[in-house]
Amino acid sequence: MMKELKIKKNFNAIYTEDSPRSYLKEMNRLEYGVSDATKPLYNSIIEQLEETISRPINILDLGSSYGINSSLMKYNLTMSEVNDFFLNGTEPTKKETKQFYEKCTRNDNMNFYQIDISDEALKFSEEMDLCERGMNVDLEAEKLNLLGSFPKIDLVIATGCIGYIGYKAFLNLLKVIKNRRSNSIKSKKEYTAPIFAFSVLRMFDMDDIKDAFETYGYSIVKSDIKLIRQRKFSDPKEKAQTISILHNMGIDTEKYEDDGNFYADFYIAKSKN
Repeated sequence: MMKELKIKKNFNAIYTEDSPRSYLKEMNRLEYGVSDATKPLYNSIIEQLEETISRPINILDLGSSYGINSSLMKYNLTMSEVNDFFLNGTEPTKKETKQFYEKCTRNDNMNFYQIDISDEALKFSEEMDLCERGMNVDLEAEKLNLLGSFPKIDLVIATGCIGYIGYKAFLNLLKVIKNRRSNSIKSKKEYTAPIFAFSVLRMFDMDDIKDAFETYGYSIVKSDIKLIRQRKFSDPKEKAQTISILHNMGIDTEKYEDDGNFYADFYIAKSKN
């Protein structure tokens, strides 16, 4: 967990319900838009991977919550469509929710594997076929031996969760990837290290995360796309503290955070080998 996170509103309470309704209600109130914005960026990377990989692309979604990225990417939905289903009228039953996803156009060339710290969110995602498998694991504290139950991962994504996880999580993941690569070399199997792609709020210092990737032979670059609006600030205090941090970092907030929203950069990391 990164130190700047303490100024952000705590949403833990809405991650512990069986349905995403409360989570989506709060995110809708704050006009959460980062998932819609990152969807085409992730899809572009997947299209590139499909040129060289003949099987479905395996995606590891960090901080997956209720499978929002999968809803948008695998089922080609928008946040507006997801919100319309879950928030308009009475809360949908599990059967109605299952039918909702079954009626969507499904991209079977993507397999999602999800990591989160909410059992309820992961269970929902598994039951609705938003992922092949979910795992509740503390990426920063555990040795990640359980990742052995996942297949070869081609793309690791993280949308809005950097801060909740920091450089230690990436060090642990990269160590697992290095070990898998070493084992593949010993068994004379071809192994291509996964690509990482993730959004990061501008207030988070990326130096330690960049160092982690460099340590494990990755090059990491900040995309030159325009800044991604993540969500509205929850209150004036959150806004003032965020802007203060950014100004202390020498970052200009005019036309961005000054307008009342969090803004994020987009990073891509690829193995040099």
